[in-house]
Amino acid sequence: MNRNFGYLIVISKSQKHRYDLMAILLAQSIKRTQKVGYDQVALVTDDKEKISWLKGMPYFDRVIFWDKQSHWDGRSWMDELSPWEYTVCLDTDMIFFRDTSHWIDYFIKENYLYVNNRVLQYNGLELTDDFCRKTFTKNQLPMLYSAYTFFSKSDKTTEFFQLGREIILNPKEFKNFFLSNYIPEVVGTDEAFSLAAKILDIEDQIAYPLEFPRFTHLKAILQDGIKNGTVYEDLGYYFDEKTFKIGIFNQIDLLHYSDKDLDVGSLIQIYQNKFISNMKVTNG
Repeated sequence: MNRNFGYLIVISKSQKHRYDLMAILLAQSIKRTQKVGYDQVALVTDDKEKISWLKGMPYFDRVIFWDKQSHWDGRSWMDELSPWEYTVCLDTDMIFFRDTSHWIDYFIKENYLYVNNRVLQYNGLELTDDFCRKTFTKNQLPMLYSAYTFFSKSDKTTEFFQLGREIILNPKEFKNFFLSNYIPEVVGTDEAFSLAAKILDIEDQIAYPLEFPRFTHLKAILQDGIKNGTVYEDLGYYFDEKTFKIGIFNQIDLLHYSDKDLDVGSLIQIYQNKFISNMKVTNG
């Protein structure tokens, strides 16, 4: 059991998406699949109106109100926001289907920081299409996905996150100097983390080849055989209390549903009925 570790979810008030419900679903999946001591969840939100309601949810161990910065992606402040010594910060639109606590054991022992660099398609094949990531390939940035970021609190991580925040808050200056090809309209956390890693020359320290962490990235345009439709329209979702399938493929890896066409409300209800309670896997 590790009482100094927890998962961090950062959400912002939105008129378009119910990030609060996505956070509940993610927290439920953590509580259902992860070992005791690896299942603590802290939620950070800028929505004052929902603080009391969210604090009443049994899935969150901490609910933290934070509106220190007005930037749309508060995850760039994850090191300051986490209440734990060791943390994995996650994108909100994710779901766990199995126990991955052995990943945490490895990172606590071996790394001060690790940012995911391996993503899969719905069919389990590695995603190599750079359609949405020309900025990374054309500017020779490491292919980092901040949706799963492990870190411990240390001087090294502070240096990394502080530089990431400088990039986030001063995108024009960094874009002009470092991102001369396929300049992105918006510099998000993925771009900021990748650029910070390159500037600090720590790419090989924080994202070297591993079989984990990995997650299925469901952005429709990046999937084999889907170019004009959506995952829901072209493949379909199927889920019950024991199984989650996309097309004919059973999902066991961490799922990043991304396009947000998932029926989050129905999944929340299923989790309340002990969804995937018999699906824990400890290896892989």
